[in-house]
Amino acid sequence: MSAGTQRATVSVIVPTTARAARRELIDRAIDSIVDQTRVRAVPMVIVNGPGRDPDVTRALMADGRLRVHVVEEGSLANALQVGRRLVDTPWFAELDDDDMLLPRALESRVEALVRQDDYDCVVTNGYRRCFGEDTLHVADMNVVERDPVRAFWDFNWLLPGSYLCRTDRVGPDLFDGAPEFLECSYLALRLATTYRIRFVHSPTVIWNQFTPASLSNSRRFILSQPKAHEHLLKLELPPYARRKVLERIVVNLHSGSEFLLGEGARLEAWRWHLRCLLRRGGYRYLPYTRKLVQSTLIPKRVVP
Repeated sequence: MSAGTQRATVSVIVPTTARAARRELIDRAIDSIVDQTRVRAVPMVIVNGPGRDPDVTRALMADGRLRVHVVEEGSLANALQVGRRLVDTPWFAELDDDDMLLPRALESRVEALVRQDDYDCVVTNGYRRCFGEDTLHVADMNVVERDPVRAFWDFNWLLPGSYLCRTDRVGPDLFDGAPEFLECSYLALRLATTYRIRFVHSPTVIWNQFTPASLSNSRRFILSQPKAHEHLLKLELPPYARRKVLERIVVNLHSGSEFLLGEGARLEAWRWHLRCLLRRGGYRYLPYTRKLVQSTLIPKRVVP
């Protein structure tokens, strides 16, 4: 452990909707931050949205270990942006309110950057936890390090909470332009195309799937995907990466049409399907037109 690591103070941005169903998860995430050793970790909790629970919010604001800021807009992207602009420490990281830092996570990240001053940020490995089973997220970090933008299209190597940045090099505009959903995809590509990243194979975070009140399987999430991917086109991507984004938008439009059809929203399903067909490569979903026609001509059977 270097002297630079011993003196390090790290702000950890924790965006949260502060809902009652997530109270235990929030407490667990915060404890994983304040329990970090050999660095001074400062949880910066950004409570966002009108759906916050008053009791949870009061408890957070009364906790002397935390810096708490409340914003009315219910937006993860905005919460991250607000949090970054409040950072006043040499280092900053992020943690979702249902995830956990592993012991020595922040120390090891700071150490990696102290040892190599030419890097702006560090991205580590992590575990994906699903129904109590942990899986290492990145099998071979060397593949990612060789070409992070190209590797991204096989899988997003950036878990929420798996990175740390130098505050003086990664500025307040980091989250500018981030979409409401797919913010981690946006951030991965933003870091990879703008900053020098030190990749570390050792895991430092546990990312939990399928937690209470999660938005990742919601209607809003599914129907937001085309617009979210449009945000990626604002980044300075190489031509092959832009093509990948456009291909995903076509897939998103088709998936949205199928979802809307399943809801019985036939007119909206048609609109999404036509938007899909008008895109380059959308022709491969032409056979789906027959399903839409059948659903339109054949009325739903009413069960007595």
